[in-house]
Amino acid sequence: MKAYVDQRAGMAADGWSAAWTFDLEHWGTCGQGPDDAAALADLGTRCGLGATAAGDGALQVVERVDRPASGDETVFARDRVPASEAERAVTLEILERARARTLELVRGAPPSVLAYRDPDRTLPPYAWWHTVGQVALHIADIESRYYLPLLGLPARERAGDLVTELEQSGAHVRRVVSQMALDLAATSDRRGSWTSVKALRRLAWHERGELEVLVRLVEQAAVERPG
Repeated sequence: MKAYVDQRAGMAADGWSAAWTFDLEHWGTCGQGPDDAAALADLGTRCGLGATAAGDGALQVVERVDRPASGDETVFARDRVPASEAERAVTLEILERARARTLELVRGAPPSVLAYRDPDRTLPPYAWWHTVGQVALHIADIESRYYLPLLGLPARERAGDLVTELEQSGAHVRRVVSQMALDLAATSDRRGSWTSVKALRRLAWHERGELEVLVRLVEQAAVERPG
């Protein structure tokens, strides 16, 4: 399976690498770690190939990019290829399933759980999404007010409450994605280069990654704040 390494991507932590695959079966899967080898090991594990997939030849690194000194994001050459209808379709399926799970967690969480934060969880200095409720709101912020506008696609304002925001943001994003051109490309002075493919793979990845955090935080809260 082909792998693409974004060196010093800094998504999970400052300076960390991210390893991606554009394989449709594993669309939106990203491995992360403090260096390229760790990111590839994480990708191999997430794709069911094992942590040694890169060394065993099951993962083949075909492209590496490095974040420029300005800190802006970049793209792989593969991102510049127009997206396919199959990539759009699998992204929409992933978004629908992930949002259903996020809403299930949020609707079932009492205020004490929504306000729970793990004091041992390390986040980048700029991150404000510490509690369960904040992580859920961050998901909507990223999709509706970060990814889409960077491609010139319509953003939306926040709704007044968290459940409504998740419902409306999810519907908005799926509607925009279902109608957007598959060959979009844009460059921002502040956020670097984006394309249709990059937006689709990031959308397919982001909520699923945050769901791992949400599930863990909700489980911890149930133990530390029973009732």
